[in-house]
Amino acid sequence: MAILTPNELLEQAIELEELGKVDEAKDLYQQTINASPDWATPYYNLGLIYKYELEWDESLKYNKLATVKDPENEAAWWNTGIAATALGDWRTARECWNKVGLQYEVHDLPLDEDLGNTPVRLNPNEDAEVVWCKRVDPARAVILNIPLPSSNHRFGDLVLNDGAPEGYRISNGKEYPVLNELQLLTKSDYKTYSVLLFNAEQSHVDKLESLCEEVEIEMEDWTTIRLLCKQCSEGTSSLAQE
Repeated sequence: MAILTPNELLEQAIELEELGKVDEAKDLYQQTINASPDWATPYYNLGLIYKYELEWDESLKYNKLATVKDPENEAAWWNTGIAATALGDWRTARECWNKVGLQYEVHDLPLDEDLGNTPVRLNPNEDAEVVWCKRVDPARAVILNIPLPSSNHRFGDLVLNDGAPEGYRISNGKEYPVLNELQLLTKSDYKTYSVLLFNAEQSHVDKLESLCEEVEIEMEDWTTIRLLCKQCSEGTSSLAQE
């Protein structure tokens, strides 16, 4: 039986992963590492699998090794930072963000920034819903919209977001990248209630919104939500929520 080269092992691993045979792909990536221990790609690919499985210890381990083998691998630095954020390893996260061009003091305290608002796709692998969020660091964001109850998310939830854009949204002429949610980190103390208004005029909706503002209750008119197919959602849209 012919011995496969590292390149051949990697190609087979990628094929298996694309076929959904993830456990077999992991084994071949490990074989590739054993055959070529200084090659960053199989470490990175393993770290990527573990990221999407939310296996943060393993994702951190393999992405970190990928950065050791290839310090110029920006994607590996991002994924290391995301895994470190999920684990609350703030020192490592800060070091990683600095490697991709940001400038943070390196210590053990979590980041609590205001990096502006961006759309985040909740539940990207199920009934996805894009909402606007406030980014508090490169990998975490707080939900500003009121998601549909079926999303199992609430206004004010803290979510872990991916780093690679999956589509764009346009607001006031400015284009924003859509980032996929990876994990719900902290549920907010808010609850979601819905009200059906029959034969309501816009003045009625405006009145309800005004009453909610008076008592500092967030309100959202879900009739403005638009349904998009996956391909459209991952393209460019001017919709605020979908």
